[in-house]
Amino acid sequence: MKPAALLAVLLLTLFPMLVRADTDSVNGVWHINGKVEGFAVNVSCALERHGDDLSGVCHDGGVDGPSHVLSSGAVHGDKVTWTYKRRFLVSMFEPRYSGQIDGDSMRGDINVAGHSGVFTADRE
Repeated sequence: MKPAALLAVLLLTLFPMLVRADTDSVNGVWHINGKVEGFAVNVSCALERHGDDLSGVCHDGGVDGPSHVLSSGAVHGDKVTWTYKRRFLVSMFEPRYSGQIDGDSMRGDINVAGHSGVFTADRE
Protein backbone atom coordinates (compact mmCIF):
# COMPACT_ATOMS: atom_id res chain seq x y z
CA MET A 1 0.00 0.00 0.00
CA LYS A 2 1.29 3.47 -0.85
CA PRO A 3 2.22 5.73 2.10
CA ALA A 4 -0.49 8.28 1.24
CA ALA A 5 -3.17 5.57 1.06
CA LEU A 6 -1.96 4.06 4.34
CA LEU A 7 -2.10 7.47 6.01
CA ALA A 8 -5.65 8.03 4.70
CA VAL A 9 -6.79 4.65 6.04
CA LEU A 10 -5.20 5.34 9.44
CA LEU A 11 -6.80 8.79 9.67
CA LEU A 12 -10.22 7.47 8.69
CA THR A 13 -9.87 4.68 11.25
CA LEU A 14 -8.55 6.80 14.12
CA PHE A 15 -10.58 10.00 13.61
CA PRO A 16 -13.86 8.62 15.00
CA MET A 17 -12.02 7.41 18.13
CA LEU A 18 -10.46 10.85 18.63
CA VAL A 19 -13.81 12.59 18.28
CA ARG A 20 -15.47 10.06 20.60
CA ALA A 21 -12.75 10.44 23.24
CA ASP A 22 -13.19 14.22 23.27
CA THR A 23 -16.98 13.97 23.47
CA ASP A 24 -16.94 11.29 26.17
CA SER A 25 -14.32 13.05 28.30
CA VAL A 26 -17.09 14.73 30.32
CA ASN A 27 -20.11 12.46 29.95
CA GLY A 28 -21.05 10.30 32.90
CA VAL A 29 -21.92 10.33 36.58
CA TRP A 30 -19.32 12.11 38.70
CA HIS A 31 -19.08 11.66 42.49
CA ILE A 32 -17.83 14.95 43.88
CA ASN A 33 -16.32 15.51 47.32
CA GLY A 34 -15.05 18.82 48.55
CA LYS A 35 -15.15 21.48 51.19
CA VAL A 36 -16.21 25.14 51.19
CA GLU A 37 -15.37 27.16 54.31
CA GLY A 38 -15.46 24.01 56.46
CA PHE A 39 -18.75 22.70 55.01
CA ALA A 40 -18.52 19.31 53.31
CA VAL A 41 -19.70 19.05 49.71
CA ASN A 42 -20.91 15.62 48.60
CA VAL A 43 -22.85 15.55 45.33
CA SER A 44 -23.23 13.25 42.34
CA CYS A 45 -23.59 14.96 38.98
CA ALA A 46 -24.74 13.30 35.76
CA LEU A 47 -23.07 15.45 33.10
CA GLU A 48 -23.58 15.41 29.34
CA ARG A 49 -21.66 17.38 26.77
CA HIS A 50 -23.34 19.03 23.77
CA GLY A 51 -20.53 20.63 21.77
CA ASP A 52 -19.13 23.33 24.08
CA ASP A 53 -22.22 23.26 26.32
CA LEU A 54 -22.77 21.08 29.36
CA SER A 55 -26.11 19.91 30.73
CA GLY A 56 -27.09 17.57 33.50
CA VAL A 57 -28.38 17.22 37.03
CA CYS A 58 -26.65 17.08 40.41
CA HIS A 59 -27.95 15.24 43.47
CA ASP A 60 -27.05 16.11 47.06
CA GLY A 61 -25.38 13.25 48.90
CA GLY A 62 -25.55 10.84 45.97
CA VAL A 63 -27.89 9.90 43.15
CA ASP A 64 -30.89 9.47 45.49
CA GLY A 65 -30.64 12.91 47.13
CA PRO A 66 -32.49 16.11 46.18
CA SER A 67 -31.80 17.04 42.55
CA HIS A 68 -30.65 20.29 40.94
CA VAL A 69 -30.73 20.79 37.16
CA LEU A 70 -27.69 22.62 35.81
CA SER A 71 -28.50 26.25 35.05
CA SER A 72 -25.36 26.64 32.94
CA GLY A 73 -22.34 24.62 31.89
CA ALA A 74 -19.45 24.82 29.47
CA VAL A 75 -16.61 22.64 28.20
CA HIS A 76 -13.29 23.96 26.87
CA GLY A 77 -10.86 21.14 26.17
CA ASP A 78 -10.30 19.33 29.47
CA LYS A 79 -11.77 22.21 31.52
CA VAL A 80 -15.42 22.26 32.60
CA THR A 81 -17.61 24.70 34.49
CA TRP A 82 -21.18 24.36 35.71
CA THR A 83 -23.68 25.90 38.09
CA TYR A 84 -27.06 25.01 39.54
CA LYS A 85 -29.46 26.62 41.98
CA ARG A 86 -29.72 25.15 45.46
CA ARG A 87 -31.65 26.10 48.56
CA PHE A 88 -29.85 25.98 51.90
CA LEU A 89 -32.06 26.75 54.89
CA VAL A 90 -33.98 29.87 53.78
CA SER A 91 -31.53 31.13 51.15
CA MET A 92 -31.00 30.26 47.48
CA PHE A 93 -27.40 29.74 46.32
CA GLU A 94 -25.78 29.01 43.00
CA PRO A 95 -22.53 27.05 43.45
CA ARG A 96 -20.08 27.34 40.56
CA TYR A 97 -17.78 24.41 39.86
CA SER A 98 -14.64 24.84 37.73
CA GLY A 99 -12.70 21.65 37.12
CA GLN A 100 -10.09 19.98 35.01
CA ILE A 101 -10.63 16.41 33.82
CA ASP A 102 -7.88 13.82 33.75
CA GLY A 103 -9.33 10.52 32.53
CA ASP A 104 -11.92 9.37 35.07
CA SER A 105 -10.84 11.95 37.65
CA MET A 106 -11.50 15.64 38.04
CA ARG A 107 -10.33 18.29 40.45
CA GLY A 108 -11.11 21.94 40.77
CA ASP A 109 -12.65 24.84 42.65
CA ILE A 110 -16.11 25.55 44.05
CA ASN A 111 -17.32 29.13 44.53
CA VAL A 112 -20.59 29.92 46.26
CA ALA A 113 -21.90 33.16 47.78
CA GLY A 114 -18.42 34.69 48.02
CA HIS A 115 -16.85 31.60 49.58
CA SER A 116 -14.50 29.18 47.89
CA GLY A 117 -13.20 25.67 48.27
CA VAL A 118 -11.82 22.74 46.34
CA PHE A 119 -13.21 19.44 45.10
CA THR A 120 -12.12 16.14 43.67
CA ALA A 121 -14.36 13.85 41.63
CA ASP A 122 -14.34 10.34 40.23
CA ARG A 123 -16.42 9.10 37.33
CA GLU A 124 -18.65 6.09 37.98
